[in-house]
Amino acid sequence: MRIGELHRRQQLGVVGAALAGQIRSAPALFRQPAHTANPAGRPTPPDSRLCRDALAEAHTLLSSTILAHSLRCWEFGVALAELDGLLFDPESLYVACLLHDAALGADHDPHIGCFAALGAVRAREFVLRHDGPPPMGDRIHDAVARHMDVATPVDAGTEAALLHDAAHLDVVGARSHELSREVLTRVHTDLPRVGFASDFSRAMRIESRLRPRSIAATMWRAGMPAAIALNPLERRAQGTDPVRR
Repeated sequence: MRIGELHRRQQLGVVGAALAGQIRSAPALFRQPAHTANPAGRPTPPDSRLCRDALAEAHTLLSSTILAHSLRCWEFGVALAELDGLLFDPESLYVACLLHDAALGADHDPHIGCFAALGAVRAREFVLRHDGPPPMGDRIHDAVARHMDVATPVDAGTEAALLHDAAHLDVVGARSHELSREVLTRVHTDLPRVGFASDFSRAMRIESRLRPRSIAATMWRAGMPAAIALNPLERRAQGTDPVRR
């Protein structure tokens, strides 16, 4: 088996965990945004050469909708860090957010059978090519590799946990009720969701055919299309969610 591929028993475990998680989180999808004090201003991206190079790389590799998703992940990640009282390395989180979907739909790789694992390897190589320190490359690798996990990968570091929760928040609305209406409105005003759900779903369908034993393909078959459709952020953006308007 290739790196990142799941055995049948592992696939069944992912399906069970994903379905259980969807059931547990279902009530939260209809809650009002939180009244807690979230950061009101847009977080400033780290102004380092590596981060500027990563943004240029993301512009080259990603479609406009996936790039907007990646930037929303950065903003949601920072908001969740403040909400959870977590300290993180801004450069590592920013670069990981920008590059976490860079291998989504990539061509077949003879050694790696998961786009998250493939993207993780490429992200670390990018960091090292651009003179980033090896420990940062390792942090970014782990964050990208674990962002599709069913549960928050707290064992993989703060940046991995934040990227995971931010990506799941943007794709299926997980934890979105914990952020304030002001934060949600600001992020979606700056980085609109137009076309994201359909483009991401199309990419995931392709991904599930390319790497059918990956965690991404397994989660897609476990009900991700329905979870994307029920995302309150999408319903709110389309004006079809009276609870959140």
